[in-house]
Amino acid sequence: MTRYEFPKPVKRLAVARAKSRCEAVGEVYGLPAGERCNADLGRGFEIDHYPVPATERGSDVLENAVVCCRQCHGYKTRTFDIPVQAKAKRVSDKHLGIKSKSRLQSRGFPKAEPQHSASRPIQRKGERA
Repeated sequence: MTRYEFPKPVKRLAVARAKSRCEAVGEVYGLPAGERCNADLGRGFEIDHYPVPATERGSDVLENAVVCCRQCHGYKTRTFDIPVQAKAKRVSDKHLGIKSKSRLQSRGFPKAEPQHSASRPIQRKGERA
């Protein structure tokens, strides 16, 4: 999958817009609905693609850039981005007919007792000597 990164001018504008405060808003970032984080970005920040994922064309624009603290970005990555990407990959693989190797394996058939050489003629079922 192609990933569309923000160009430097977009990053500069997004950071200036944030004014050193986290812009993460809502449940997708682990906050109550409609609530903004507003954490100080002095300890570092990430520029997140939201609401359009980084894998879609046109996601590298200022309107899709969210400057957020590392804690909010990490929460969204763990609980939203990775599961969505994994599901997209599973759906694509299913559509293409790609199957993963099954992790379940049977124990196989039990081993038969070793055969001994016959000291008398072999009798088949139904035959009597």
